[in-house]
Amino acid sequence: MPARSANWLLLFTASGLAALAGVRSAAAVEAPSLQRVGVHAPASCSDGLCVEVGVALADPGQPDACSTQTSIVADVGDQLAWCYTLTNSTDHTLSWHTLSDSLHGDLFAQLHQDIAPGESWRYIKLEVAGSVVDGDVAASWTASSTRPDYAVDDGVAFAYVDASDGTLLDLAGGFSHARSALVQVPFPVDLFGTRSDMLCIGANGAIQPGSTPCAIPMTYAFPSTYVTSAIAPAWSGYADGVGSVHTKVLGSTPGQRRFVVEWKDLALDWPAMPGFTFEVVIDEAGGYLFQYLSMGSGTGDSGDAGGQAIAGLQADGTTAQAYSSFAPTLTPGKAVQWTLQSPADALTASASVHADVGAPRLVLPVAQLNAFAASGISVSQPIVIGNDGNRTLEWSAGEYPASSVAARPRRTVARTAFDASALQRHPERTAGRASRASTAGVLGGTGLPAYAVQLDTTTGAQDYIGFDLFAPDAGNAHVILPDIDLAGMNVAGGDFVDNDFSREWMLDYYYDELYTLDTGDGTKTLVGWPVPQQIQPGEQWWGAAWDPASGVLYAVTNSNNGWSGLYTIDRQSAVATFIGKIDTGTSTVIADIAIDQSGAMYGLDTLNDTLVAIDKASGEASVVGPLGVDAKFAQGIKFDRSTGILYWTSYDASGAAAVATIDPVTGTPTPLVPSGDERQLFALAIARAGGDCTQPLDAPWLSLSTASGTLAPGAPFGVYDVTFDATMLAPGDYEASICVFSNDPARRTQPVIVPVHFNVVPAADDELFADGFDG
Repeated sequence: MPARSANWLLLFTASGLAALAGVRSAAAVEAPSLQRVGVHAPASCSDGLCVEVGVALADPGQPDACSTQTSIVADVGDQLAWCYTLTNSTDHTLSWHTLSDSLHGDLFAQLHQDIAPGESWRYIKLEVAGSVVDGDVAASWTASSTRPDYAVDDGVAFAYVDASDGTLLDLAGGFSHARSALVQVPFPVDLFGTRSDMLCIGANGAIQPGSTPCAIPMTYAFPSTYVTSAIAPAWSGYADGVGSVHTKVLGSTPGQRRFVVEWKDLALDWPAMPGFTFEVVIDEAGGYLFQYLSMGSGTGDSGDAGGQAIAGLQADGTTAQAYSSFAPTLTPGKAVQWTLQSPADALTASASVHADVGAPRLVLPVAQLNAFAASGISVSQPIVIGNDGNRTLEWSAGEYPASSVAARPRRTVARTAFDASALQRHPERTAGRASRASTAGVLGGTGLPAYAVQLDTTTGAQDYIGFDLFAPDAGNAHVILPDIDLAGMNVAGGDFVDNDFSREWMLDYYYDELYTLDTGDGTKTLVGWPVPQQIQPGEQWWGAAWDPASGVLYAVTNSNNGWSGLYTIDRQSAVATFIGKIDTGTSTVIADIAIDQSGAMYGLDTLNDTLVAIDKASGEASVVGPLGVDAKFAQGIKFDRSTGILYWTSYDASGAAAVATIDPVTGTPTPLVPSGDERQLFALAIARAGGDCTQPLDAPWLSLSTASGTLAPGAPFGVYDVTFDATMLAPGDYEASICVFSNDPARRTQPVIVPVHFNVVPAADDELFADGFDG
């Protein structure tokens, strides 16, 4: 596997919110930026270090505004501005800074910024509130004139840990002398005061915390410019494919755990020499223990006992502590203990604010309704709705809601200068195209069936494929129609319509065509020619999505000046009708759109690397949140309407590709699985139906006494009658679905569906069934 595929876990770190399977990574800390401000006098001081914390709703017109509020009442989905201000009231310059709080963890660690006596600097964090918070958020700012270092003791007892019964690493990433694997550790690893729970473990005897990309080469100097930081018990050039690397966790009590990485039976590449087994034991408290079981021939030959290795710890490309550098000092039986030492002048100041971030929570204790009646009889049953959240619940049932999720206030967003390269759909080809045969087999038995156009950017080949979103590698895909570009198709976007998964509706950006592709054999059926109205020069089709709430097919265009437009397309005539500019307050390139089961529309803006919410009626849009990756070229986003989960087939500027989910409340992506380097997947369509919401005209025998309402926090359950009217029904079984929509953030992308079953029997049985219940 190429090196980039090994790094898909860290493709999304720039936003500070990346996660693996929902676990927040301590490695994913946003790139900090401090601002100097006028001399400030915060209230909370300790030995001359003063800090103040404020929090407020973000002001779209003043992204750098800093509030002095010490409490906030907000809702999940609101954009908040957290402001941390430090004042140096000591008599010396403070140069190294670490800021953390009890909500976000590390905001930055060991940031180098000289703050002279009397100066005040601040850090502002803008974020979309993604979860309920109720309590104090305590912040801590530590500053010193020098950075932490380590005390080294090579006289400690040797107590080697055999990790071969632990986890054997698949060193698939990188190249010869850089084979590596990315591993998540059960606790944050502290290196020179910077913490990360992601480690890039190299076959060459070194580890890089929080590494991206994960491919550690051999080195000839220390500190090394090849890595940002390093834990190096015996960093050298070992023979590719010889020996193994294992990890093991010792202990289970938080604060007392240890993580072992063992390099076993390695051999030097040059001079050729087998017999290298060594390890590092990482202490959760911040210490490192290097231990050497065997280190070569034992005869004093060149390369023996670390003669071709570096042992030490590296903070960055300019700072490191070496224990041994190409010297035969790493003898068998040796143990070297590294203990973190805080600078003598390190100061810490703390302050706190109170956060009340709330959300309603929809509860439906009766999951389905079953009624029985004889012809000519009406009966009723209750639907029960509750709210166990801490904000007022607004709900409606039956009809799809008319409002759009994009009606939220516009959020703070930096104005982006338009870059014409953002309109490039595909990277340049790096090799000629070879003749290829269609992959045999059919799409079946998949975890999440999906269809898309795949582009191999190394050859330029474009195929229409079926694949499993949970296993999206090219080797697992079924090629339905190979080389569609050579067949004259220039696909911009697509989606399934009316839950018909036998054909995907596609837009062609070059010929302005609307057609369908058969998902079985790839047959193309032309519908017509939807032509963009050229509201802006160079307007071309990009993404498309079907709206399950209205049955309308929507599409987006982009022009060559950073302008995006929203259209509807008539599926009978193919006529395109302009709705409006997709306006977030800055230039955009909307690569694709997705519409959830409730009818709310979202767009993927690859110019600003954000998820946006779009009002279907006007095109007005608001930024949901940052994607945390430099997204480039064609992309795909679509909802699995059966679950309400938004999926993204991502492709970044380095050529790394992955499947991720995106939180529609915050815009935060969670990577799931790599999809293959230099391989784009676009015109994504997911073959899963959402539950069908029965409309009143479709089931005239079913009616609700109350179709909408509100429930305050702590209010008793609402009980509302549902009438089953058999006066005009023949005997038989009748089915329907009542969809309950709400402002519960967890249900925002999908209504709660209450199945309804109505059994109507002949009138002769009126007496038995008159109460509406069986028996």
